[in-house]
Amino acid sequence: MAEKRENGKAKKPHRLARFLGGLTLALLVMAAVYLAAVLLQSPEENLGAVGAEAPGPEVSRMQSAAMEDPQALSRLFEASLPVLPGYACRGEAGNESWDGKTARIATLAYEGFTVTAVQPASAAPLLLRPDLETSLQSGITVLGLPAMLAERETQKCLYFSNETAAYALYAPNAESEDFFALAQRLQWTP
Repeated sequence: MAEKRENGKAKKPHRLARFLGGLTLALLVMAAVYLAAVLLQSPEENLGAVGAEAPGPEVSRMQSAAMEDPQALSRLFEASLPVLPGYACRGEAGNESWDGKTARIATLAYEGFTVTAVQPASAAPLLLRPDLETSLQSGITVLGLPAMLAERETQKCLYFSNETAAYALYAPNAESEDFFALAQRLQWTP
């Protein structure tokens, strides 16, 4: 009878080990499926995390223009633009079609980087640079707004948005430290 107890006790740890092994395997499969879903998510869906989930209000077409005054471009765009005060830039504004509606686009080109804005904010995918890979780095802000980083080697882009528009700060050749310092010097047009 003592042998049966020993055998019975020996079976319990064996059953427990099988149960824990099966549970571990199930958790690993669930984690792999979740990870695959996250990695297969399109960049447009990733940008939604920055704040461009809901469709914005309709915007009317604006007059296309090229100018060197960021404030005048901001007035034409009918929204504040991120600018680097004291630095010369060339601005352009125009219209694009997005989801069957009008989207306004304004670009400020500085030496070594550009700032692009699009209205409504729901048209943010127009700003995406498909050659860059989005980063999972968190805690990045630009002008007090949460931002998403996309990069490849020395190319860097920060995407951010508010209720009015979505924005992209792009530098084709920048070191990370310089790029983030530049982002922190941006200000809104008055």
